Amino acid sequence: MAFRADARICEIRGPEDWTDLVSRYPLEVTRARWHDWFKVTGRAGTWLIPDYSAVAADYDAVHLTIGGYLTAAGRALAVSDNAATMLAGWDPDKTYWLADALQVAGAPVRWVERDFELLGWAQVPVS
Repeated sequence: MAFRADARICEIRGPEDWTDLVSRYPLEVTRARWHDWFKVTGRAGTWLIPDYSAVAADYDAVHLTIGGYLTAAGRALAVSDNAATMLAGWDPDKTYWLADALQVAGAPVRWVERDFELLGWAQVPVS
């Protein structure tokens, strides 16, 4: 699968990109996240994450780059004087698709497990 050329993808390359996304589409999650995020950061107060239903109006996907993960994950990041966010629950180089922006990118491929092949898997023709 590949994404359409006109797909609108929000790139998270660092803490500023994440806090910008959260400030444009805020969703308060203090009651759900406070306990765990306080344990990690020591910060008491209001917590926000992006409201992905609102993000979907402007973007088809949100992609977290490796650099974005390494510089933003697991830290309390100020969104305003009264609220913060934390990038949590993501993997590096992960894309969350919010819309159907994927398309077939070639012929289907079938893989079968074969103990005698390199790494135990072999590609076979699709019939």
